[in-house]
Amino acid sequence: MLSTFLGLEIARRALFVNRSLIDITSHNIANANTKGYSRQEGLIVTSPAVSLPSIGIIGTGSELRYIRRVRNEFLDIQYRDESRIKSYWDNLKSSLEEIEYILGEPTDNGLSLTISNFWNSWQELSTNPESMAVRGSLKEQAQTLISFLSHLRGELVLQRDQLEKDLEIQVNAINDIALQIGALNEEIKRAYIRGESPNDLLDRRDLLLDSLTELVNFDVSINEVGEAVINIRDHLLVGVNNTVYKMVVSDGRVLWEDGSDVHLKNEQGRLSSILYARDNIIGITDDRGYEYETGYIGVIDRLTAVIYERVNELHRSGYGLDNSTGLDFFTLIDDTKGITAENIKINDLILQDLNKIASASIPDAPGDGSNALKIARIKDEFLIDGSFTVEDYWRNQISMLGIISQRASLISDNQKALVDAINNKREEVSGVSIDEEVINMIRYQQAFSAASRILTTLDEMLSILIERTGVVGR
Repeated sequence: MLSTFLGLEIARRALFVNRSLIDITSHNIANANTKGYSRQEGLIVTSPAVSLPSIGIIGTGSELRYIRRVRNEFLDIQYRDESRIKSYWDNLKSSLEEIEYILGEPTDNGLSLTISNFWNSWQELSTNPESMAVRGSLKEQAQTLISFLSHLRGELVLQRDQLEKDLEIQVNAINDIALQIGALNEEIKRAYIRGESPNDLLDRRDLLLDSLTELVNFDVSINEVGEAVINIRDHLLVGVNNTVYKMVVSDGRVLWEDGSDVHLKNEQGRLSSILYARDNIIGITDDRGYEYETGYIGVIDRLTAVIYERVNELHRSGYGLDNSTGLDFFTLIDDTKGITAENIKINDLILQDLNKIASASIPDAPGDGSNALKIARIKDEFLIDGSFTVEDYWRNQISMLGIISQRASLISDNQKALVDAINNKREEVSGVSIDEEVINMIRYQQAFSAASRILTTLDEMLSILIERTGVVGR
């Protein structure tokens, strides 16, 4: 025989379940604008039925099994993969735009025009070698060229220094995120051990993983107690039991605290982009003359060295108005360093006496400007790689920079569209729709009201049973 109070228990369970669903819905609505929040839903199952002889199986209502996050792990993986690529190209695009702005080409006052004016000054001297005004103009154009080369190189060095600072900032950000994930791992693990679903903690950790993916490429796995174990290539960043391995920046290199190199994947994450822009686009300086690594500092120093050496070679073979010969037109500021844009100047002897500018090819020929003409014609010599004049080489390098910048901009835009599309899909799955939540709340409220009505009805029935039946003498 059924228990008199079974109906009350079923109604009680219905009240509890629907009240819990209303609480879950309220939590969703409260966090509709919380970044990284995943919509939650309660899994409702029928409670164990009762089997009665001759009657059969009688249901006992429902119960809330657990509260789960609505999340698509495949979309998370896809989002992070594409997001780290987007971050790489976004940052590289920004760096390239800065470099293009520094180099200022093509413009009416760029390096190309400055080099051309320098050659034209030699050309003018070849036709009027005795004019001190022309010699003074040549000195000014040479000084302008030196200053321009030095300025460009200095600006690139400043940009490289800024990237160095940014590198440290991003490494510190990675360490900070790793520490936060490690701490969350501990809280999540304790909840898992208690048999709970720490949904809000999982959301916070996933949001940190989304932030981390913009900085560096990594692999993540979740163990049986809910801890996120993170590896960067072959090295742990976050391990079990809140173990975190930090990175450091030392002499421009990104290292683990134990001194080993951090191996980064190309074209993935902001960190990789900073290193590429610093080392390959701007370049690493040294004191080996003009044998530089790739980079526009190297390009400028190579131009400087070619002009420096070829002009000096011809100038030494010529004669000044005072018959001086064997003089370099350019000299080094610091003889212990190589030929760089920041380490050359006009020969002090020439600055003190413009008569020493070697415009003639023979002595005692003040009207001879043939040596100045030879120097002017350097502009037509294929001095770089046997294929480029000085100006052609510079224009080619600027053109290559433009192509790289255009490519970075195109990929950045494409990646943005792709990441936005994936994120929209994630929002469709995990995001909170206020309209849907309100509809759900009305449903749960109606079910709660119905369960209350059942409880009231059963109470009335029991009241009748207790108060109006079985009274002797009525």
